[in-house]
Amino acid sequence: MFTASRPRYRIIFAALAACVLFSISLAQASEGEVAALNRAIQAQGAQWVAGETSLTSLSPDARKRRLGALKPLLTDEDHKAAAREQAALAEVTPPASYDWRATATGNWVTPVRNQGNCGSCWAFATTAAAESQTLMSNNTPGLDLNLAEQLLVSCSPAGNCNGGYISTASNYIRDLGLPVETCFPYTATNNSCSNACQGWTNNSYHIAGWHWVVTTAPTVEALKSALVTYGPLVTTMDVYSDFFSYRSGIYRYVSGTYQGGHAILIVGYDDPGQYFIVKNSWGTGWGEAGYFRIAYSQLSSVVDFGAYTIADEGGNPAPPPPPPPSCTYSISPTSKSFKAAGGSGVVTLSTQDTCDWTAVSNVTWVNVTSGASGNGSGSVSYTVEANATNLQRSGTMTIAGQTFTVNQQAARSRGK
Repeated sequence: MFTASRPRYRIIFAALAACVLFSISLAQASEGEVAALNRAIQAQGAQWVAGETSLTSLSPDARKRRLGALKPLLTDEDHKAAAREQAALAEVTPPASYDWRATATGNWVTPVRNQGNCGSCWAFATTAAAESQTLMSNNTPGLDLNLAEQLLVSCSPAGNCNGGYISTASNYIRDLGLPVETCFPYTATNNSCSNACQGWTNNSYHIAGWHWVVTTAPTVEALKSALVTYGPLVTTMDVYSDFFSYRSGIYRYVSGTYQGGHAILIVGYDDPGQYFIVKNSWGTGWGEAGYFRIAYSQLSSVVDFGAYTIADEGGNPAPPPPPPPSCTYSISPTSKSFKAAGGSGVVTLSTQDTCDWTAVSNVTWVNVTSGASGNGSGSVSYTVEANATNLQRSGTMTIAGQTFTVNQQAARSRGK
């Protein structure tokens, strides 16, 4: 038996060996790539360090899957509106540095997420901005509000794992909102919208609105002024292969080929260091715990950082869940008469399925034998003890707030 199956083992061992060799070759290629890049960084006097990251171990195709921002098709009015916005922002005097993670009133940026092997950066950037706006509107600094990016990927017309548009995604968050992550956990796939939790539109978070800060001609001053005025900003950049190896420092393009468009969130800046602070969506194993700093100069380089920048306008909290349906109760019959010997009976209760109730006797001679409590419609059984007195008597049971009356004859008539 062992001899007959030996060819199968050989095939399995050969496949495993091929996988190991492929992984080793990827790792060796990555190490050589990083070493060459660090030499180029030093030669050009750039202020950042390349290294092994959560992306350098991936294949070139898998790295590209971490991008996905598509450039929007704008109208003349869009460009004019952005120009008017920049003119208004020229009246703002921003401080020398600012970071929405460390303001005097707290941290207004939610934790770094990971888009995984799906070109959904556009969904993560716009969701991150909506989370920050909601924190600011509700005055809840430091809250880990985690909204469902998967809903944008699976349900919105903005895009999917092959890429998407930050403007269309922002429209969707404004108009329909996003529920919390547990409503539609992220799968890094296109998934199906039918897998979202039922009734999510009744319990979703919205932004009040959004507008273009800049379109195709970003300026440092406009981005700084918009950042301190509105909060974290959704923006885009063109990614070149050296960016995947970024470990720390102030990034600027050094070498490598164009890989694709990327959407990210600007959360701060620093004039002395001449850089912006940016939240990425590649997990905390990349860059500076998931963030990167990028030189002001990259607004006018091939990176085109800052083009198509969006400012959200206020985050609206999700409405409270609808109150449970009001409970109405009815009983049948509402009374019954017994002879002196006593007896038993049943009262039928009608109500909604989710409504609780109890039944209790208000006199000692009427006893509830079953149905002392319940949920939804049901019945209550009871017994009436014999009346040994020469007086008629009357007692009640309270069933779901309704009164049931028991009348009982005397043992013998008075005067006999």
